Amino acid sequence: MKYSIAALLALATCVTSIPVRRDVDPNLVPEFGHQSGLNPTGTGDCDGIPNASGVPIKIPCSCPPDRTSFIQELNANVAARHVINNPTVGISFPTDNSTASQLARINAAAVTLQNLKGPGVGCPIVSTTF
Repeated sequence: MKYSIAALLALATCVTSIPVRRDVDPNLVPEFGHQSGLNPTGTGDCDGIPNASGVPIKIPCSCPPDRTSFIQELNANVAARHVINNPTVGISFPTDNSTASQLARINAAAVTLQNLKGPGVGCPIVSTTF
């Protein structure tokens, strides 16, 4: 009986000590800095971020995606610890304010953006100001 109670208490301790996976804090997700659908040409491309000469780089008009769906995709990737649509790419999303953590969050956002629909099938990084 003593061993049964001890085993039950040990199991309860293990279950309660397992960390709960939470969604990423939207305030820590970098803003795109650009809206989708600017100056469409009629062939599926729109104006993106300007290049060094000030000329907008052409990007798909659907890029960047709306923030809500992007954060949902980012949450799924962070929970899986890799990009779901490109499992060879591992990611992390640390929440402290160190430079390394900020760079890791930018990387997680960038690879999520670039792999939205499959490996390398997403929005180019030039559709943001990351």
